[in-house]
Amino acid sequence: MGYGMTGEWLDVPAKLPAPKNMEWVQKLREILTLEKQSLAQYQIDQEKFNAYMPYMMVIPQEENHIEWIEQLFKAYGLPVDVKTAPVTANKTLEGAYELSVKMESDLLPRYEWLVKKAEDRDTAQVLNAILIQSRWHLVMFEHALRMGHGYGYSRGSGMMGGYGGYGMGRGYGYGRQSRSTGKSIDAKEAEVTMKDYLKSSRNPNLKLGKIKDVGSAFEAEILTKKNDLVDRVHIDKATGYIRSAY
Repeated sequence: MGYGMTGEWLDVPAKLPAPKNMEWVQKLREILTLEKQSLAQYQIDQEKFNAYMPYMMVIPQEENHIEWIEQLFKAYGLPVDVKTAPVTANKTLEGAYELSVKMESDLLPRYEWLVKKAEDRDTAQVLNAILIQSRWHLVMFEHALRMGHGYGYSRGSGMMGGYGGYGMGRGYGYGRQSRSTGKSIDAKEAEVTMKDYLKSSRNPNLKLGKIKDVGSAFEAEILTKKNDLVDRVHIDKATGYIRSAY
């Protein structure tokens, strides 16, 4: 068990039907190998370069990914023994970020295939939760690469309002200041607020998706340029405060 997509509790069932597609099982083993390799690489690079972000968000989630996939194998009653390649000795933090972008980019189509071909709903939900987190990891490493050397050393810097602003943690907000006008915002203002906020993130890979009224707030989708969902956020009508919807 652990926290899933953007903070919700994820419970992997103790028993699941063993997949009949052996190619699918092999692909799951391959992605477990890559996740373990990614974790080892990030841990080495974080320590070597004393870089705080985005590693402080990514590493715990990589540990969760490995645990959840191993729990899936256990639920299937299948062995999970995998071997990983040695980590790369990056010479610069920029090089470490470049490798991280490559590693996360390699994971995404693999997860998409596994989710699409999953033979039971529980498995699909677990892997889809990992997929969405992995999309965020790619967004963060791409952002770190653009921001340069100083980004990794700044405990307070973040893509959207500090390191609580990635839309990935339970209860975290995006750091938007409360409004003092006493007037509730409407849908158009919510859209403008989100567009301005995404623009301020200086991340060209993110864009605004659909916005809908959910009562006391507007719910907005944050998408990649390829229309992949990376988060849903709520914009409070009374205060204008932006927080993850999860």
